[in-house]
Amino acid sequence: MTLGSLWQLLALKTRWWMAGGTACVLAGSGLGLLQFSSFLGDGRSDPLLQLPSLVLSLGGGYAVLFPGISVSRQGVRLYRDWRHHPPAAKVLWVLSLAVALGGLVACILAGLANPLLPGQLVWLFTGIYLALAGWSSALLGQAAVLRTAAPGLAGDPACATAPGR
Repeated sequence: MTLGSLWQLLALKTRWWMAGGTACVLAGSGLGLLQFSSFLGDGRSDPLLQLPSLVLSLGGGYAVLFPGISVSRQGVRLYRDWRHHPPAAKVLWVLSLAVALGGLVACILAGLANPLLPGQLVWLFTGIYLALAGWSSALLGQAAVLRTAAPGLAGDPACATAPGR
């Protein structure tokens, strides 16, 4: 099961929301980097860059996360089915956790240097984390739907057949 085949199985409306949300997160992160560099230069935040960065990062992240979560109505067993999940979904899930942890550490360390820095950094990491979590949950959910639709493909021992005599 490849990333492209899972992408084709998602509903068209879900694909549009996730692609648009990803574009918004990228635009918001770009504006956030511009705002952060100007903050480092003069020590003041520019609300004309910070507010659009906030809206695009969080709005885009949630536009990816909510459709990604709704792909599978059943529960996805992350740890129990780890061997059956597609590699792309596993990589995105681990990457989302790494971004969340890296953002937390960066905000804590930045707060030690200047108490205003974490407020400038948090939107950069939050939008990216939400987008990665949305993509990974969509891929994990779609793979779970495929496994329940065709249990013999997942190596389910209850559906295994013995060769005829």
